[in-house]
Amino acid sequence: MTPSTNLYGFPKPQKVPKEISSSNTLAFTSTLTPLISTAQKSSSGRHRPSKKRPNIFKTQKRTYEERNSQNIQNGSRYFSNKNKDVKRQKLEGVDEAILHRSKQKLEAKAKIYAQMKRGEIPENNDILVDFDQKWAEHQDAGSDSDLDAMSDDGQESLIEYEDEFGRARQGTRTEIEKMERQKKVALLSTEELGRMSARPAAPSKINYGDTVQSKAFSLDEPIAAKMEELAAKRDRSLTPPEMRHYEADKEVRSKGVGFYQFSKDEAVREEEMKALEKERLETQKRRKEREDKKKQRLIEIEERRKAIQEKRAIKQADTFLSSLDNELNASESSK
Repeated sequence: MTPSTNLYGFPKPQKVPKEISSSNTLAFTSTLTPLISTAQKSSSGRHRPSKKRPNIFKTQKRTYEERNSQNIQNGSRYFSNKNKDVKRQKLEGVDEAILHRSKQKLEAKAKIYAQMKRGEIPENNDILVDFDQKWAEHQDAGSDSDLDAMSDDGQESLIEYEDEFGRARQGTRTEIEKMERQKKVALLSTEELGRMSARPAAPSKINYGDTVQSKAFSLDEPIAAKMEELAAKRDRSLTPPEMRHYEADKEVRSKGVGFYQFSKDEAVREEEMKALEKERLETQKRRKEREDKKKQRLIEIEERRKAIQEKRAIKQADTFLSSLDNELNASESSK
């Protein structure tokens, strides 16, 4: 099959260009023109207003106060959030044991502060808060109100009152108020001390005075037996502990040259120790004698050396004098 034939061997029909008549062209143009005009007028969706972007050159300048207030507001918000985050991160990063110790230290400081306010701590120069001075300043501030309560002659009127012991007394209004304040402070300090103190509270059921206690010294059988046992332990004689010594055969290790194995029998052990002590004393005696002889020998050598030096000096002097005499004689003979 050649390219010019088809599947069945027949020749392919040749493609002849078709000629388009002018009437067909005009009909196509007249049909297409109204379609294009109607397509431009029709819209496929709803109308959406266009968004105009603001012109950067036409923006109104803000005043200095507006910018400053905005910056302060943004800065405060930033730093507040930052401080919160920092505190949260710090607390999350700290160990629970450290937080517990810090809490205990703060509670101890609170107790000390309460004791300082009550005056239970002695005077100390290291204390930074002077509560007496604070109380004096508070009294000076309230002195103006106290002056109004005075009478016309410059003295406060006396008022009769009952003290804590039930006695009738007379005093000024200031003294009465001061005493009431002292009572309240003492009561509050006592309550706070009992609440914050680490010591246990005193028991409420305590017998004071001449109270008969019938069962305080009852010698029952178990109590009597315990007392007898304690008395026996107290009165018995002290027994010395058992003698225990080092046993070299129970250790697997090499001993030194000077190691000596004592006997396990106490009597033989005592004799061996006495013999060793005697040998030690004899050795020390001989060593001292030898050292004394050595010192004596050194002294003799030093004396002999001094004698030799003296003889040598005398000989050198004689030689010098003889040589000098010869020189003098030679000089006289030459003259």
